[in-house]
Amino acid sequence: MLKQVLLCFFLLIGFALGAQPKIELKSYSTGFTRPVDIAHCGDSRLFVVEQRGYIWVLDSAGNRLPNPFLNIDPRVRSNGNEQGLLGLDFPPDYAQTGVFYVNYTRETDGATRLSRFSVKPDNPNEANPDSEEILFTQAQPFNNHNGGGVKFGPDGYLYTALGDGGSGGDPQNNGQRKKSLLGKMLRIDVGSTSPGLPYAIPTDNPFVGDTTFLPEIWSWGWRNPWRFSFDRLTGDIWVADVGQNTREEIDFEPAGTGGRNYGWRCYEGTFAHNPNGCQPISGYAGPAFEYANPSLGRSVTGGFIYRGAKYSDMYGYYLCADYVSGRWWAIRRLSDGTFSTTLVGLFAANQYSTFGEDRDGELYVAALAQGAIYKVTERCSAFQLAATVTNATCYNSLNGIIDLDISGGQAPFTFKWNVDQPDSTIVYLNPGTYTVEAQDAQGCIRLDTFVVEAVETPPAGLALAFDAGVLSVSVGTWLSYQWMLDGNPIPGATAATYTPVQDGFYTCQIVSPNICTYQPGLLVVVSSTALPASVSQFSLAPNPTSGSVRVSLMLARNEQIAVSVQDAQQRQVFAKSLRGQRIDEEIDLSLLPAGTYYLSIRFESGNIVRPVVRK
Repeated sequence: MLKQVLLCFFLLIGFALGAQPKIELKSYSTGFTRPVDIAHCGDSRLFVVEQRGYIWVLDSAGNRLPNPFLNIDPRVRSNGNEQGLLGLDFPPDYAQTGVFYVNYTRETDGATRLSRFSVKPDNPNEANPDSEEILFTQAQPFNNHNGGGVKFGPDGYLYTALGDGGSGGDPQNNGQRKKSLLGKMLRIDVGSTSPGLPYAIPTDNPFVGDTTFLPEIWSWGWRNPWRFSFDRLTGDIWVADVGQNTREEIDFEPAGTGGRNYGWRCYEGTFAHNPNGCQPISGYAGPAFEYANPSLGRSVTGGFIYRGAKYSDMYGYYLCADYVSGRWWAIRRLSDGTFSTTLVGLFAANQYSTFGEDRDGELYVAALAQGAIYKVTERCSAFQLAATVTNATCYNSLNGIIDLDISGGQAPFTFKWNVDQPDSTIVYLNPGTYTVEAQDAQGCIRLDTFVVEAVETPPAGLALAFDAGVLSVSVGTWLSYQWMLDGNPIPGATAATYTPVQDGFYTCQIVSPNICTYQPGLLVVVSSTALPASVSQFSLAPNPTSGSVRVSLMLARNEQIAVSVQDAQQRQVFAKSLRGQRIDEEIDLSLLPAGTYYLSIRFESGNIVRPVVRK
């Protein structure tokens, strides 16, 4: 369970280390003597276990009721630092049966007992200490490494974890002994019985039928599993296994995958401890997370995956702590099955002995030295972003605005947008998607995305039409027109239509009633035979083509020449620039889809535009 250490006590101060979430502890209840477990029975109450043999009831506000729920102090041995009443859980049908289960070390010899008790029929806040039914007793060779966690799984069976029996280095090799309950996670059916036992063995336990194992064993190779929990969403098991003197570890077990060997005494985390007679490390289940002992801590305390509804930043993270150093970590299992771990807090070393979960999935932690229960909260949860968005008038007008609305958080704030503007309000925006990272003075970060839309968008079908030798805009009524050839305005061409007199790329700059400007374009071939006077020779063959086409051109003098090919949507698929009097260029069209393309040759004394058919 816990390691005997001498600690200095400091004011409880949390500070941000790393990424989200950022943990904050709020006092919930005080006045306990060495609290070591927290549980709920499916209603608004919490139950706090004291190591000496008491269980207390807290109401929904954290007030402790005056009388203990259970007092078995006389039958509990708690002389050793790791002995005592160590675990409590309530079955899913507790409201109907009124029975619950505890794990403790008994007086006289320190052996582990797993027992069942009943609540008093006339008082839901007090149990009957004389109702004990002992399910099993396991001798303990030493007074440490008792484990003691008790949890009902989503399958309805009772799981309990026992340490390796104590001392140091597992001198009896209990972690690897198949016929010992020590160093094991056990799984039993307390709703049924087997011949000679007050419980039944689930038929799907991993070693049922294997006479070399005790059938209660669910997993093995544990040193001192100090707190395990089930993910209430997935049923996965998370276990904290206290290390010897090199590594503290968190182990992850996917739901329903019993039979795993977690490696102790052979390995301590990923470090060899005493591998004599053992398999290579690949033969054991490795940790999801480990940290150095003693540089980062001395005794890990397992927690829970947060599945509550109040703190979105914590959701889906497994929280755990070190009993000695006060470091807290958040672990997330990624979609590829790997794990990401973040140091989320360094709190005063108050000997965090256990975590607990209420019926809603909110988390609590016990501070052994203080005798206090804290509620685990998230300091950044109140920091949220919203925005007032002013849309842009046109698809290309720089008059969109995003004005962030900030709730919670601690000023001053900093902002990083995907545009070069560092303030909470950004202006001169085209329609588009804008992202921001906002950070407050505590290091809390929020990411968000906002969309600026266009009030007016180009009408469907907007294009230029060329019919009977006349260019026109296909749709709409416009305030003004300016016809252009090859990007240059045509003087006087400001009517709704225009009759071209030469080959080229024509556009029309049109203005809408909202003063939005559009510029559709079209390649126009006015004559398929006329050539500029400076051209003495021109050929384009083969046309149509299934692959390449060869362009030959002879000019009267050396000129700067630009050759390009565009598709029907004016997308350029080939371009080359050169200087000379002659062109002899092969253009490969074999990778293009079938259709009509346009060859454009521009030179100082004229230009040629011709269609090319890729068949």
